[in-house]
Amino acid sequence: MGKAETLLQVKDAEAKAKQTLEQAEEKQRSIIAAARREAVDRSQKAESDLRAKTESALAQERKALSAQREALLVKGKEEAAKIDAKASDRIPRAKLMIKKSFERTLDAAAGPHE
Repeated sequence: MGKAETLLQVKDAEAKAKQTLEQAEEKQRSIIAAARREAVDRSQKAESDLRAKTESALAQERKALSAQREALLVKGKEEAAKIDAKASDRIPRAKLMIKKSFERTLDAAAGPHE
C-alpha cells in the first residue's frame, strides 16, 4: 500500500467521520426540537387541564352558593310572612289599646267637672 493510497483512505475516513458527526449533530438538533415541542405541548395541556379544573370547581361553588342563597331567600320570606301575620293580628288590639288610652286621657281631663 502506497503513501497516496494511505492518504486517500485517511481522507475517506475523515470524510466519513465528518459526515457521521454532521448526522449525529442533526439528529441531536432534531431530538432537542422534538423534546421542546413535547415540553410545550405538555405544559399547554397541563395549563388547559388546570384551567378546566378551576372553572369546574368555580361552577360547582357558584351552584352551591346559588342554592344556599335561594334557601336563605325562602327562609327570609317565610319569616317576613310570619312577622307580617303577627303584626296583622296585633293591629286591632293595638288600636283598641290606643283608643282606651285616649279615652282615659279624655276621661281624666273631664272627670272632676262632671
